[in-house]
Amino acid sequence: MKNDSDYEEEEYLVSEDEMEAEDPIASALSPVIDSDCSNISETGDDAGDGIPSDSAAEKEEKLFLFKGFFFERFYRNQLRPREMFRCDIDGNSTQDIIQSLWEAVKKHVRREVVFRDEDPNWCDKSEPDCEDIARFVTLQDKEKKKGFSITDLKHRLLVKWRGKHINVYVYVYSTNVGTNSQYQCLLRKLVAPQTPDRSGAHSTKDDAALANQLRDKHRDLEGHFSSWLLWANLINSSPAHERERLKLAATPPLELTKYFRWTPVSEAARLQSVHRGMVVANTINEGWMKGIADIKQDIALASKILQGVAHKVEVLESRGMFGSEICSAMETTMRPEETELSKTLSADVTDCEDIDHN
Repeated sequence: MKNDSDYEEEEYLVSEDEMEAEDPIASALSPVIDSDCSNISETGDDAGDGIPSDSAAEKEEKLFLFKGFFFERFYRNQLRPREMFRCDIDGNSTQDIIQSLWEAVKKHVRREVVFRDEDPNWCDKSEPDCEDIARFVTLQDKEKKKGFSITDLKHRLLVKWRGKHINVYVYVYSTNVGTNSQYQCLLRKLVAPQTPDRSGAHSTKDDAALANQLRDKHRDLEGHFSSWLLWANLINSSPAHERERLKLAATPPLELTKYFRWTPVSEAARLQSVHRGMVVANTINEGWMKGIADIKQDIALASKILQGVAHKVEVLESRGMFGSEICSAMETTMRPEETELSKTLSADVTDCEDIDHN
């Protein structure tokens, strides 16, 4: 039984001639396809922006269309890449398909890494573009399990892929990173912090020193020292090739701007800022006063309601006392008395011997 480490994922780069040999129908239709594609290029319809259309009808009208399953790879022989997303790739020409692929993956690729004598280095080009897509993207036909490079995307192949599911492998640091050992070397020398602590993270001393540098440099910003530490931590946590650019930035990153405020430098600007602050404070205070007045009105209204309720309670209480007095008077006037008839009836009543309980 083989272990996972024994398996190597194989991707075969198939040329256009081999595709023709595999499919005689595609070979027979190739003149028609070439003529249609040349007409499209002449009319200028292939100058699309590469972004898939939201309309299903417009997608169906495209000459080429397939469903892309995008996977993230950090090195070429990575066995189980993580699936990132799925989207439709469409276009009327090969360049449209390439542009559409680049629009989908450009947010997931980073600066290209090249190896010189097994030593990883950043490429001179700081930010890759569509021209570099061949070094960041490969494709695979899910049904035939065959791999293709960007240069293999020809008209006949894209026609055969219409409506199919195609795996798209996105290499974060380019296809130059072939093995896991190269990737780990890349992380240690280019991405990992230069002076890590015991846990492997960058040292807090570096954060504090960089925070002081940032505060001295940006005199027009005010903020708590923890805010400067956040900015320094973000810079030190970034890849090595981006740290210098982040250090030279004139403003903090957008997500950290809420922790800083810009301060004026001239006296006139300071006075104007104070005046505006007083105006804002006065407006806020007036708002509070208006709220207090509303509460006082509510309290006065509630007091009136309570007074009315208390008056009704007093009326009900007096009515209850009046009823009690009437009941007491009726009790004294309607007290039972002994008459001649009651005496006669009482005399007729005789005592009998109780024989039932003896």
